[in-house]
Amino acid sequence: MEIRRVKANEFEQAIQLADKTFRKEGHISMGEAFPQVFSNDLQLSYGAFDGEKLVSFIGLVPSKIHVGESVLNVFSIGAVCTEIDYRNQGISSAILKEIYDYIDKAEATLLFVSGDRGLYLRNQCDHFGRVSKYSIDRVSIGVTDDEKIRLAKNTDIFRLDQLRQDKRVSFENGIWEWKMLLEAGGFASIFKMKQALYVAEKNSILNGYAVIGLPTEASNYEHGIVTDWGGEPEAVHGILADLLQTNTVSRIEISVPWQDELNSELTGYKHEIKKNGGTVYIVNAGRLIEQLGPYFREKGLTQELEVTQIEDGNVLLKIGEIEKTLTNGILVELLFGFESDIRELNGVFPVPLPGLEGINYV
Repeated sequence: MEIRRVKANEFEQAIQLADKTFRKEGHISMGEAFPQVFSNDLQLSYGAFDGEKLVSFIGLVPSKIHVGESVLNVFSIGAVCTEIDYRNQGISSAILKEIYDYIDKAEATLLFVSGDRGLYLRNQCDHFGRVSKYSIDRVSIGVTDDEKIRLAKNTDIFRLDQLRQDKRVSFENGIWEWKMLLEAGGFASIFKMKQALYVAEKNSILNGYAVIGLPTEASNYEHGIVTDWGGEPEAVHGILADLLQTNTVSRIEISVPWQDELNSELTGYKHEIKKNGGTVYIVNAGRLIEQLGPYFREKGLTQELEVTQIEDGNVLLKIGEIEKTLTNGILVELLFGFESDIRELNGVFPVPLPGLEGINYV
């Protein structure tokens, strides 16, 4: 068995294996829905080969995430699949270890995982963060005379990009990359939906947008799922209201990270508090703290925060005169959760992260 990166001429095997594992009638191909995973240009995804045959695959995608003034180097994995005859032999775990080694050498800080099954939990991946998942089937607001909701046009390209760049916490996507993700509709395709892009205008100025997965004839769902949004919260709320009032969809689901101002607009709607999508693996805790330095300074942290790896996979956290030994799971909760008992870090943690179950889903 050989574990290595998948070559350009082998991605068709990977797509066929992923389609066989994850797709049913009415689904578009994984290769179409997740072009960044099966990219001949990147060629970062890994596989296990029995001779020339690809028998196990893990898609690997690099990204940058903006957290205030900080920029984090991150990776995401998805489309993890193994031929039936080769399962339960530890092959996926072996591939994952190769990936861990590579992303550390590439100076990444975090690895986002679309799943949370045993393979990941026993390999130091943990649930993280907090989002509010709203289910909206009727709204009390309407669109005013100076507002207009419409499908986006090609001429909106730079105004949309500016709204995306204004986000304080987000994935870094160039214009062409975001357009590719919009057309591919990876997360929406899981539910056999097709993404559409709506914008809000006020006094002829674009002030909000929302990407929403809409049901197709193949869908088993009648509701829509919002996968990305930006601009003024009131404008985004107005788009959702218009889609419901015009019967474009009967219900809308949207998962909003805890720090997003859109929560203040939607708080009156039925919702549940849950973890962010999937799980996360901290590649290198010290490097993560270093890359978060500008964000910490923004939040007024004056004392040096130091995190170092120690034996048994634990980390040692130091700030001022405080020293704490933490497991990886506790460190994840400290950084991205709401359970910090360190007074010196009040107002600094939790570190905000973008939602993972959306347009950037891997």
